[in-house]
Amino acid sequence: MNRLCFFFLLPLFGFSQFAAHIEHLDSPINTYDADLNFCQFNDSSAYYTVISEENNYQSSIYLASKIRNKWKRARYSEFNSEKLNTGDICFLNNNEAVFSLCDLDNNCKLIFSSKGNFLKINTINNAGNKNIQGHLTNHKKQKVLYFVSDRKGGFGGLDIWLSIIDVNGNFGVPINAGSSINTSSDEITPFFNDFENKLYFSSNREKGLGGFDIYSSAGRLNLWNKAENVTALNSKEDEMYLVFYDKKNGYFSSNRKGARYKTNEYCCNDIFSFNILSPDTITEQYNWEKFKMITLYFHNDEPDCSTMKLTTQVNYKESYVSYFKIQDEYNNQNESSIEFFENNLKYNYNRLIQLLDNLTKELSLGKNIELQLRGYASPLHNFGYNINLSQRRIQSVINFIAIYQNSTLVKYLNSGQLSVLELPLGESKSLEVTSDNPNNIIDSVYSLEAMLERKVEIVKVILKK
Repeated sequence: MNRLCFFFLLPLFGFSQFAAHIEHLDSPINTYDADLNFCQFNDSSAYYTVISEENNYQSSIYLASKIRNKWKRARYSEFNSEKLNTGDICFLNNNEAVFSLCDLDNNCKLIFSSKGNFLKINTINNAGNKNIQGHLTNHKKQKVLYFVSDRKGGFGGLDIWLSIIDVNGNFGVPINAGSSINTSSDEITPFFNDFENKLYFSSNREKGLGGFDIYSSAGRLNLWNKAENVTALNSKEDEMYLVFYDKKNGYFSSNRKGARYKTNEYCCNDIFSFNILSPDTITEQYNWEKFKMITLYFHNDEPDCSTMKLTTQVNYKESYVSYFKIQDEYNNQNESSIEFFENNLKYNYNRLIQLLDNLTKELSLGKNIELQLRGYASPLHNFGYNINLSQRRIQSVINFIAIYQNSTLVKYLNSGQLSVLELPLGESKSLEVTSDNPNNIIDSVYSLEAMLERKVEIVKVILKK
């Protein structure tokens, strides 16, 4: 059969690796308006921002209470103004907070709250600049304010800046967070997670998954490592205002599928909670006899289009991200593909991350493990071509295992302590209903039947003696 081939660029930067469970907060919190910046400051209280469409897009800060493990309807907070818009509140402790104050012309400045007193930050709020989304934190004994501004001296658009606060409470001259964080695009909503010494922020830079993505970078002040895309939390829509409440739990805002809307889907941000999954919280993978198969999916004729090669330099992470970025192309051709990207593609990628975390722990204890992988292709080519294609798909998964978490597992692959049994099956197991007609790409490429054929299955994890 003739084949169809689609070309697209692979991302060239790293991606932060962890799996997360994400939930949409209940309706007492999320409304048909824009709900943002959920800042939980103790076990039973949280402040957040609501932008009301019915009230001429007025922005206000609300206080929510948690009773019997459920968030209740919020009340108008003490941080609001009758004539001005307020939002983006962040607490350092019970006595200190910072929030944004904007007039009707969207001129915005930062306000510092200390023991109930509201103070303007004169060294930051210079005329003609937007200064928003402040985040207070401590680097050991050094108090710092991170914030967002379009002031001169940046890299373009909105940048993340910082101001060092001295022992007398004076805010220092703004310093740009540097080129590892900022780009010519917009960088917004900074949050420093002191559990892992990383700055989380959102950016609409090129080569993301779509819209604003959440990124992270280790470091402090204006000394940062290269920023990484936090793929476990991002979608093709906007993700922003990430905050951690504790080491594993936090919140972010997004207009992704599932956010509430009246007329236009994806119009308005809602608040989502997340829980980072780790080997300590995942019991399924430790009992290898009860391991459930993981299925990893590929776009048409990937990796390495139009070749009979048996090997590839592409790793599965690259294939996954590139596939996810063309979700709109699939949705336009086939509405049934919408659920596939969340429930099949992304779900199984997250399970792969969980598996690799558990393999790392087991191998570090001296255990010998074998993975059994089967590769498949849709029938959109001849048998020999599809066998080689399914072999490349298996190789891409092995490539990802080798580079995972700074190549932690490569030594086990090289020594044989971690072995892989490869079985490329091509189209031999494809269903008869799957189209092999290159002149009908809706059925042969974009149909759910074809999407489900292009895969690698991690069938078994065997603990060897």
